[in-house]
Amino acid sequence: ISTADFKSAAGYWKGSLTYLDYGSGKPFSMPANVMLSLEKTKLVVLSNEYPNEPKANNRDSLIISDDGTMLDGAKVVSREILEDGAVKIITQKTGNDGNDHRAALLKYIYILGKNSFQQRKEVKFVGTDQWIMRHEFLYSR
Repeated sequence: ISTADFKSAAGYWKGSLTYLDYGSGKPFSMPANVMLSLEKTKLVVLSNEYPNEPKANNRDSLIISDDGTMLDGAKVVSREILEDGAVKIITQKTGNDGNDHRAALLKYIYILGKNSFQQRKEVKFVGTDQWIMRHEFLYSR
């Protein structure tokens, strides 16, 4: 992959964040906006805004490896162009998740289009076969 895959998604987006509240086991949704910008040749910057929780606003960087096989420390397992021209990138890495920091396989899905942008994290805990949607950002212009 390269920053060119993110080019059509550069700019300001409005949307929502839905995440699984591990405490209650229920999903929670709230408004979320993002400015996606490309900096340098291997860096994608996400400046996140939460209108109802401005103290949670943050800036996140996604670093593309020199050979394009890694995104933010996760291995790129697939890249495809969808029918509408959007780019879908899926990455995976091992890590920990949950309130008890259990070992898990983490999957990140990015769908980058001109009119929609999706960023999703799924988790499969060690010893299980089921993927759990941890959080999902859905944006449109």
